[in-house]
Amino acid sequence: MTGTMMWLEMLVVALVTLELTDSPFLVSVTFFLRFIPMLFGFGIGVIAERLNRKYLMTVGLAVQAATSAVLAALIISDQIEYWHLALGSFLIGAVMASEFPVRRTMIGEVVSRSSVGRAVSLEQTTNSLFRILGPFIGGVFLATIGAQGGFLLGVILYSIGVLIALSMKYSRPTTTEAPAGPKTQIIEGVRYIRKSQVMIGTLGVTLILNVFGFSYMSQQPVVAKQVLQVSDVLIGILQSVEGAGAFIGATLIVIFAKPHHYTRIYMWGSLLFIVAIVLFSQSTNYWLTLIILFFGGMGMSGFATMQSAIMIYVSSPKMRGRVLGSVAVFIGIGPFGQLGIGALANILDPATAVLITALTGIVFMFIAFVLYPAMNKPSSLETDAEAAR
Repeated sequence: MTGTMMWLEMLVVALVTLELTDSPFLVSVTFFLRFIPMLFGFGIGVIAERLNRKYLMTVGLAVQAATSAVLAALIISDQIEYWHLALGSFLIGAVMASEFPVRRTMIGEVVSRSSVGRAVSLEQTTNSLFRILGPFIGGVFLATIGAQGGFLLGVILYSIGVLIALSMKYSRPTTTEAPAGPKTQIIEGVRYIRKSQVMIGTLGVTLILNVFGFSYMSQQPVVAKQVLQVSDVLIGILQSVEGAGAFIGATLIVIFAKPHHYTRIYMWGSLLFIVAIVLFSQSTNYWLTLIILFFGGMGMSGFATMQSAIMIYVSSPKMRGRVLGSVAVFIGIGPFGQLGIGALANILDPATAVLITALTGIVFMFIAFVLYPAMNKPSSLETDAEAAR
């Protein structure tokens, strides 16, 4: 449910911002504000190790429900302004920043290490299914009842999420050790990660994808509107097709992937995603673009699924919250790519900005293949997992 809203909100906020400001750069700024709280992921990981993750998740869902309610009310009363959308994006992003150190750490606590990949893949399959629904519903709402419909749906879905979270049976893992201070925990976490080439490689590719890959998402609706010249509904379908590709990719990973496949799926899936973005930037045919984004979604599923699975697999239960918090931090650096692609879009045009950014990402991906050879060796994951314990 929250996955549906994540993708629905990004589409609705982007298109409403474009309508209010006619500025591709300001569209990028809303995405920047949405993802910049990820920079505090390491700190959130430390906090999550001290508190009950169930209640942290519940509070986050309540904040998202309240934010959606306020934005819906502002649109209905015709008082919505750009700064409202910017602030709303930041608040929702602040909750999203807790996903890795809170929700995904909980996955690692309830499944065995050998089942981590399938568990995360199953979660990604669910997210991808909701991604199919979210943009399509957002496009339909924009074309019919208006943007307020999307945010009112958010109030309902986030509220249901609160009830489900409260009903979960979850207990914090017990420990006899007294927790160290936050500064000490962060230093310990950094030292721990530096010992693993697989963790370093995973974080490096995370940085590349978020700066040079996912930054295109703020310009995707703009390119679709200006180059493909299609309606809001068809723009929503574009994003839904990408979600369909991610769903198929995650399903294949659930069925076939073994631990020794994880790092190679991660690397080659990431490369496929960025190549698809380059092709998207040059496509002027809507139906061809659908095919390109479908395969891009498959590549993205390899990145998104294996990112968490690798970090959970190679880390010890004690360090898992901080390790996944570090992933959030590297995602949090990515929004600076949003500012870059937005500035390029204003100077040149959105399609050219997407092309330049994605080509730069491809160059860095090939550098990553050279710098992190462990990420392309089947034995590396097991070796690092044993060393990290």
